[in-house]
Amino acid sequence: MISLNRTPNISRTHLDEYLREEGRVEREIWSVIDVRGKTVIDVGAGESTKKLRELGATVIAVDNDPEKVKGIVEMGVPLILCDFLQFPFRTRLADIVVFYFTLHEINPVSHYEAVSIACELAPRIMIVEPSPKGCEIYEEYSSLWREAMHSVGRFEDYRPIEYWKSLLEEAELKVTSKTITWSSTIPPNKLEEIIKITVKEWKRMEVKQEYITRIKELLERAKEIGMRWSDINVLVGIS
Repeated sequence: MISLNRTPNISRTHLDEYLREEGRVEREIWSVIDVRGKTVIDVGAGESTKKLRELGATVIAVDNDPEKVKGIVEMGVPLILCDFLQFPFRTRLADIVVFYFTLHEINPVSHYEAVSIACELAPRIMIVEPSPKGCEIYEEYSSLWREAMHSVGRFEDYRPIEYWKSLLEEAELKVTSKTITWSSTIPPNKLEEIIKITVKEWKRMEVKQEYITRIKELLERAKEIGMRWSDINVLVGIS
């Protein structure tokens, strides 16, 4: 990767703008619910686990991927290593259950079951999910992700906000929601990072080389024409 110090000023400006945008989007996501002093079950350990701790929550992480959770264990966060659909407890353990970009990785036929389990564990549920609709190349990108994950028995199935809202309402929760829009396109520097991370992750999951080649070609094209992330939908259901 080219050093940022050697890229044209316009590239640095684009990256700075994007990083400010990232910060704004993150602040807007977490402004939807107050987690300070609350016990939170975080379904899918990762950046959300770290952020929840920063915001003053007591976090219990849930994940079924031993590779992903190494850093979480080192942070001293209590971890339940399991598929959430096989969660070993069915009693109130927390104030909030958070699904931070994780429900789309669960088989859609089990979405209601996941929400029902969460309702048994806490009186509030937070869902953060990307919209399936966006610019043309983003929709190509998300479609290819879905296709690649299905090829190895996994899921990457995005849904519109109405779908998540109806799911929470079916569980008899009062729902509030917010949609957050990106204004900046993804800089080439970040797209290069995404290529490297995606290729590494797909190889670990034994995704076929044809999909890896296609995602690399697509993201190289995105560097030329520009790609913007789709809207982020944030929903909170309260019993």
